[in-house]
Amino acid sequence: MIKKIIIIVLVLGLVGGAVGAFMWFKPHPKVEDAKGIVVTAPALAKEYTADEKGADGKYLNKAIEVTGTIGEVEKNQDGGLMVILQTEDPTAGVQCTMREKNATATKGQNITIKGFCSGNGITGVSLTDCVIK
Repeated sequence: MIKKIIIIVLVLGLVGGAVGAFMWFKPHPKVEDAKGIVVTAPALAKEYTADEKGADGKYLNKAIEVTGTIGEVEKNQDGGLMVILQTEDPTAGVQCTMREKNATATKGQNITIKGFCSGNGITGVSLTDCVIK
C-alpha cells in the first residue's frame, strides 16, 4: 500500500514537473505572428473613455494595429523608444512602447503601430512590444 502511494506521488510529481517545464520554456508570443485588431488612436481612446471594462474585454492582451499621428517621441527608463499617438483628448494619448530600442519615429508623422494592449493608464491607453508596420 505504501509503495503504491509513493509511486502515485512520484508520477504526479513528474507530470507536474513536465507541465511546469513546458509552460516555462514556451516561446513568448510575438505581435507579428498575431492578427491585429485595426483601430485608429482617437477611436481606441474614445472606447476606453466611454467604457473601460468593455474596451478591456475587446482589446486587453490582444494585438492591435493602431493608426494615428505621433504627438510625442520619448525615451523610456530603459532607453527604448516610446511613441505617443494623438487623440481628441490632449491629456490621454495612446502610448506605444517599441520593442526595438533603435526604432525611429518623428513627431507629426502619420503611422501604424502594432502592439499588445495593456489597458488604460494615467496617460491613456498603453501598448507594449510594439513594432512599426
